Amino acid sequence: MDKMSLSEMITYSTVLIRCQYSNGTSGSGTGFIINLCQDKENNTCIPVLITNNHVVANSVRTVFEFCRADENGNPIDTQPFSLTYQGNSWIHHPDSSVDLCCLLLAEALAELEKNSVKVFYIPLETNLIPSHDNLAELSAMEDVVMVGYPIGLSDTYNHKPIIRRGITSSHPKKDYQGKKETLLDMACYPGSSGSPVFILNQGTYTIPTGIAMGNRIYLLGVLYGGHEFNAQGVLHFANLPNVPVPVTRIPINLGIMIKAERVLEFENLFKNR
Repeated sequence: MDKMSLSEMITYSTVLIRCQYSNGTSGSGTGFIINLCQDKENNTCIPVLITNNHVVANSVRTVFEFCRADENGNPIDTQPFSLTYQGNSWIHHPDSSVDLCCLLLAEALAELEKNSVKVFYIPLETNLIPSHDNLAELSAMEDVVMVGYPIGLSDTYNHKPIIRRGITSSHPKKDYQGKKETLLDMACYPGSSGSPVFILNQGTYTIPTGIAMGNRIYLLGVLYGGHEFNAQGVLHFANLPNVPVPVTRIPINLGIMIKAERVLEFENLFKNR
């Protein structure tokens, strides 16, 4: 397989989620795969799919779209594979006010392998999540990229998500509105909920003492909502709906992400088990 750039690698970490809800409607969102509870000594981890609670709540049939792999494990971009899930084993974040949930993937992936179905993905690692010291070194305005499926859009031929670019609108080291969240200046639309947000620098990037050479990547957070105007021009906050609705709310291109450190709190659930 040809060597991939960082920007190409992260496109293989996301999964398009399509849901059929108990009320008869359908919608879509974004999820991403990350390995939790990594034990390098024993070479073990817990692969999970992360998304927002509001994406999959009341879904009676959930479909995840993966990329197929060939016999050598290389991606076949033009051949997607749809994995249908009809269970209700989503694990909710231990803090009920945090709009995150995860689904254990090991059993499903083992079943695919048992049936000789090969899929290709590149899981994120927890070492991509910035520490408090890493966050303190960032500036108030950092370039960020988001990978996902706004209004369910993707490059369906090459089975690739949409990459969007923006900047942080609040300092990543601070808690926006007192919560473990960060405000983003970025176009955020329904279907983007659950999208991973990265700081991704290739070549050069700024540091407190000047300019650094090389590459840098952080998993900064997970998009879940944004600010909008309604038809009367009143500003309010809303989760990004995963079901398309008539345009009565107008996005102002400000999104809110949950800081990635909150993903790590799932690990405590697994350790306690």
